[in-house]
Amino acid sequence: MNIILFGPQGSGKGTQADFLEKEFKLYHMSMGDELRKEIKNKSAIGKKVEEIMARGELVPSEITNAIALNVYKDNKDKNGIIFDGYPRSEIQWVFAKKNFKIDAAIELDLTEAESIKRIASRRMCPKCGKNYNIITLKPKVAGLCDDDKSKLIQRDDDTPKAIKDRLDIYHSQTEPLKKEYKKLGILYVIDGKQPIEKVHKDILKILKK
Repeated sequence: MNIILFGPQGSGKGTQADFLEKEFKLYHMSMGDELRKEIKNKSAIGKKVEEIMARGELVPSEITNAIALNVYKDNKDKNGIIFDGYPRSEIQWVFAKKNFKIDAAIELDLTEAESIKRIASRRMCPKCGKNYNIITLKPKVAGLCDDDKSKLIQRDDDTPKAIKDRLDIYHSQTEPLKKEYKKLGILYVIDGKQPIEKVHKDILKILKK
């Protein structure tokens, strides 16, 4: 079972993907995490990606397509993959459709105002990479990671300008892919403003069909 999980920034894709990964034993491929690994490793690609992400722009498709293909090859014989943050453009979708079998494309729908509010509230642990949100997914102790007690930080690409730029890109490039998913009969839309638990239940209803 291979799933595309998409929606504007702040819609809760990462949180829901983590739930599905545990419940169905799927591989959660977060393109953002894959790119940040390159940055952390200070690779040549990572340096380029860091500059691009800081501007709130999308990473070139040749990079994301190659990463997605490698992940797919490594996991194609397992239960499946959750594609989180990929594909994000028509070029990427053409590549994905050609190389991967996609069973469902699930959109977590969210208004731009709510998206901005949520992104500005995101925090992450610099040590283990665990994500939090001071509105929807609070740590047990304010400002500290539940697992290693490190002080939570705000990502460099969660500045107001970067947020607005990413949302503009989403609406212009990623949102139009809904038409393609609908044509294939794999599109499902869920209200992303609901509580996390309700969103998860709605996703389960879709997947258990």
